[in-house]
Amino acid sequence: MSDAAALDLDLVGAWRLERFVFADEEGGEHFPLGQSPRGFVTVTPDHYLSLSFMADGRPPFAGNDLLGGSAAERAAAAASYVAFGGPCRVEGEELVVEVEAAFHPNWAGTTQRRRFRLEGERLTLKTTRTITVDGRALTGRAELRRAGA
Repeated sequence: MSDAAALDLDLVGAWRLERFVFADEEGGEHFPLGQSPRGFVTVTPDHYLSLSFMADGRPPFAGNDLLGGSAAERAAAAASYVAFGGPCRVEGEELVVEVEAAFHPNWAGTTQRRRFRLEGERLTLKTTRTITVDGRALTGRAELRRAGA
């Protein structure tokens, strides 16, 4: 078994988000989903990844219509949520996702690459290039712990 195959098996499972932070070129930290975001990354045995992150304490909509809400409610919800998923593979130290579904429409059909590091029950994902967040080019890092650990 190759190192990549063994590493794939180590990645399989559900990972609970503990920290989601972006950095600017000067080293300043930005927390677009706040200091206590919630979410998961799930990697399946058949090589699919689903990522879903949100700000903690998002205000509920006035009604329960799944596709409803006022324009202001929908805008606030959109500004506090990140999600994408699709087939994934490991290439060296990168986790590569061929995005089939994404909350941000521009990401559907793209390839997202994240450097990853596994240390026991902890997984760190880092962007391999800058991502525009609130009009700034930033690099991102998600720190996760295996769910149930």
